[in-house]
Amino acid sequence: MRILLFLIALLSGGYAGYLSTVAKTSYSSFSPAQLDQIEAEQTRQLDRTSGDERDNHLISLSLIRDERTRLFHIPVAGGVAALSLLSALVLTLVGKRGKDSGQEEDPYGPPAESGGSRQMDRNRAAAILGVRPDAPRAVIEAALQAQLAEKDPSQLGGHDPSLRQKIHQQREELQAAANVLLGRRELAFNPEGTQG
Repeated sequence: MRILLFLIALLSGGYAGYLSTVAKTSYSSFSPAQLDQIEAEQTRQLDRTSGDERDNHLISLSLIRDERTRLFHIPVAGGVAALSLLSALVLTLVGKRGKDSGQEEDPYGPPAESGGSRQMDRNRAAAILGVRPDAPRAVIEAALQAQLAEKDPSQLGGHDPSLRQKIHQQREELQAAANVLLGRRELAFNPEGTQG
């Protein structure tokens, strides 16, 4: 669809350019008001003449109508070109945004933040806990407890506060991953190791 819109924009823009330059008539230098006066005069002369002179007036009237048609088609073609180009660009941006949001999240990358809560898919959650996405409930819970035990902040003692903060974040991530795999809502998490 985007390609079709770009093609329409190209053709319409080309047609508008053609009308503005190549397709000019001998009356192109006149304003619409001047064309009205000339057309009225040619029409009056047409009723009073005959033969070749009448044919000349008919040709002039035809050229005036061609000029009016040209003047009408230029903005129409330009408008179609602009509208088609704008629509194609919007579709391109929407498609790109949809493609970006639809890409599979890196299981080992940082979790996406949405509304202040961690959002992750089952593959990432399974990778964090070291289990399969379709692992049984007991396996998921056992993996969670084992990982939490390895990251027990009480064993850090007087270590660097930034290290303690990192451990707390890892424990929160483990709990969030377990919640995803177990299909339960995210629970309040106590950094010291107990859930509220």
